[in-house]
Amino acid sequence: MIKKILYASVMIGALITSCGTQKRITATKEKSKTTRESVNADSVALNDLQAEMSKKLGKRGVDSSLNKKIVSLLSTLQGDLSKIQQTVSAVDFFLEKKKNFRTNNYEDDVKPYVDRLDSFQLQKKTRDRIYQLLDEAVKMEAFQKYGMGAFFEPGIYRIAPAAFSSVNRSFQPAIDSMSAISNRYPDIKRTAHLVIVGYADATPITPGTPLFNELKSYMKQPDPQSVQMNQVLSDLRANELLRNLKIIMRTSASKFSNYNQLKIGYSSYGRGEALPFNNITDYTDNDERRRVVVFYWAILPEL
Repeated sequence: MIKKILYASVMIGALITSCGTQKRITATKEKSKTTRESVNADSVALNDLQAEMSKKLGKRGVDSSLNKKIVSLLSTLQGDLSKIQQTVSAVDFFLEKKKNFRTNNYEDDVKPYVDRLDSFQLQKKTRDRIYQLLDEAVKMEAFQKYGMGAFFEPGIYRIAPAAFSSVNRSFQPAIDSMSAISNRYPDIKRTAHLVIVGYADATPITPGTPLFNELKSYMKQPDPQSVQMNQVLSDLRANELLRNLKIIMRTSASKFSNYNQLKIGYSSYGRGEALPFNNITDYTDNDERRRVVVFYWAILPEL
């Protein structure tokens, strides 16, 4: 009788163990399948965003520095997908042998990998929101072109205090769009990136004029060439507009939800006599369409 009881106990224990092992196998297979499907869908979405960025850069619809930031974000997200794909492959390898899912083997060897799959799936909502924000950043025409004459008098690279209200009005539509996007993503850590790029035409700056002398003092060169002077002029005008833009952003803080928690990155630079837009093919040296400043912006997630 005692032998029969012991035998029955052993059989019941083995059955329970076997059931537990099978349940772990079944659950792990489903997690592997679901995660693989999520990785594939995310990878397609990121590839589409990368293709959109390439088109946009070709049309100069995005500043090169912003392009680098977005491409870096996409690359990081792709890297995360590659890591979780490696985890899926490791889990699939464990699934080839039932013994890996016995209690001790599972806890020591397999469970850490399964936990990573669980973590990836738990982060799906946040990941989807990040993709949505990136999708808006990539697809929106987030730039504004202004003629230099709207802000600067000929031969001047400083904005008079009396002209500040005009500058403010010019930037408000872009700031309204920026705040609207930012306010839609209060659940995502994000940064507003603002870039001002200045351009000049190819007209030589007359030696001996106040502008020539001022630019020469900045350059500290005995005989600066026209192309170099126009480069400095475009730099100075971009910097001056950026100084005003920082003030405008502070005075527009009420348009942003949790403005104090929003990171803001500013940058400006000039491109001198470079042609602003490659879709215009009939630029001349003294062409007002070349005397422009372009304001680019993007609200990007922090990873």
